[in-house]
Amino acid sequence: MDVTLELLLLKVAIAPLFIALVSLVALRHGHRAAGWLVALPINTGTILFILTLTDGPSFAASAALGALLGIVSLAAFAIAYGRCATRLAWPICLGIAAGAFVLSTFAMSEVPGLVELDAAAAVVAVTAALLLLPSSPESGAPTSMPRWEIPVRMLTAALLVLVITTGADTLGARLSGLLSPIPVFTITLVIFTHSRHGPAPIFVFLGGLQLGLYSFAAFCAVVAILLEPFGLLVAVLCGLAAFLAVYGVVRSVLGHRAKLRNRRAEGSG
Repeated sequence: MDVTLELLLLKVAIAPLFIALVSLVALRHGHRAAGWLVALPINTGTILFILTLTDGPSFAASAALGALLGIVSLAAFAIAYGRCATRLAWPICLGIAAGAFVLSTFAMSEVPGLVELDAAAAVVAVTAALLLLPSSPESGAPTSMPRWEIPVRMLTAALLVLVITTGADTLGARLSGLLSPIPVFTITLVIFTHSRHGPAPIFVFLGGLQLGLYSFAAFCAVVAILLEPFGLLVAVLCGLAAFLAVYGVVRSVLGHRAKLRNRRAEGSG
């Protein structure tokens, strides 16, 4: 089977299942937890496995770099959608955010494929998104969802995969690598949540996603560095270790900030 067809079938299979999982997590644990979950390198790791087998470790390492730099475009999408969602309906927000994503992707395609440069760009972009996104406290997980919604979300994710993958195939390998599968998850969850619950949960979800992207960036950077000299297994295991380490650091920082806020609140009270 052709590698492009294999990857397409893989994406179409994974995306709807992952959307269903994230939707259930949002129902049980809230939108911030769903945002964190979207940043898991499940789909990316599986695709890198196939690319390593079919095209070799060098090609797969380049794909990991593309996914790393694609974080910048995802941050651009989040900023544009979040700022627009304060006053505009979701279809307009989606159009503007998609435009920001596409423009950023074309711009990033001109950036040299250097791990240090790409990682720095990703970290700066995610930090900028966290600073620019409107803030909103977690108001609790939604208690219910119509039975039809999760299947429709899954179908929407599958259709988005087809659209993005088909478009990427006409743009070449570099742009195809930059078109990470994460926007499929983000777009699907954002439009359904925004249309049913308003903008406040969107800010929570996108904020959680950005926090998770620090860990995703660490995973991609480590895999890009180690894949060719040490092989896929070592690269992925080290990448997952880096993912968990950065996750722990981010959670620790957030916990420390929460304690400081509580102390200030108690002091002012």
